[in-house]
Amino acid sequence: MIEELATFSDLFPTVERPQRLSEHVYDALSEAIVEGKLPPGERLRETQMAEALGVSRTPVREAFVRLKQQRLLSSDASGAYYVAEWDRHTLWEIATLRAALESLALGLAPQNLSQEDFEHLEGITRQMGEMDADPESADYKRMALFDFQFHSYIWSRTGHALLGQALENIKPQARFYMYLTRQAGQTDYAEQHRKLIEFLRQGDRSTANEIMLDHIFPSAEKAIAWWEVRQEKMAEGLDVTG
Repeated sequence: MIEELATFSDLFPTVERPQRLSEHVYDALSEAIVEGKLPPGERLRETQMAEALGVSRTPVREAFVRLKQQRLLSSDASGAYYVAEWDRHTLWEIATLRAALESLALGLAPQNLSQEDFEHLEGITRQMGEMDADPESADYKRMALFDFQFHSYIWSRTGHALLGQALENIKPQARFYMYLTRQAGQTDYAEQHRKLIEFLRQGDRSTANEIMLDHIFPSAEKAIAWWEVRQEKMAEGLDVTG
C-alpha cells in the first residue's frame, strides 16, 4: 500500500493551496489521464488520490464528478470510478465535434489575423516539421502540444468568446483522443497545418467547413482504424508497445 501511494504521488505535481484547491486537483488528475499516466481502465480511489495529492477527499470527489461529466472517467453501479475506456463512437464524436467548432473558428479568425500572427503560426508548423522529418523520435505529447498551441492561437483571434470557451471545454477530451490514437503513424502534421495557414491568408469563409473536414476527418478515420487494430491485438494478448 505504501509503495502504491508513492507511485501515485510521483504522477502529480505539488498542489498549491493558496489558489482554488479543487481546480488544482482537477488539473492534476486530468493531466495524468490525458497523458496516459493513469491508463484506461485504471480504478481510481478517492482515498489513494487524496493521499497522493496531499489533500482531503472532498476536492478529489469534486474532480471525479467533473471528469466523469467530461467522459474522462466512468463509474459502475457501486460508484467506483475508472479511467474511461472509449469506444469507436466516442472517438468519432470527439473528432466531429471538434471539426464543427474549428470550422467556425476558421471562418471568423482571418479578418483578425496580422502578419505577426501568421509568422507565429508558421513558427509552430516549423517545429512540427522537424518532428515529421524524424518520425522515429516523434513524441506525441510534444506534437499534441504544438497542435493545441496552433489551434488555441486561432481560437484567440476569432473575437468570439463563447466559441473560445466551447473549444477550451473540449480540450481535455481532444487531448485524450490524441493519446488513445497516438501511434497512428501520421507524419504530415506540418503540411496539414501549412494548408490551414494558406486558407487563413486567403480568408475565404465559404470553404472553412471543407478545410476542416479535409484536415480532421481523414486523420480521424486513420487514427480510429489504428485504435481498433490495437484493441484487437490487446484482446488477443499480443504486444502493442511497438
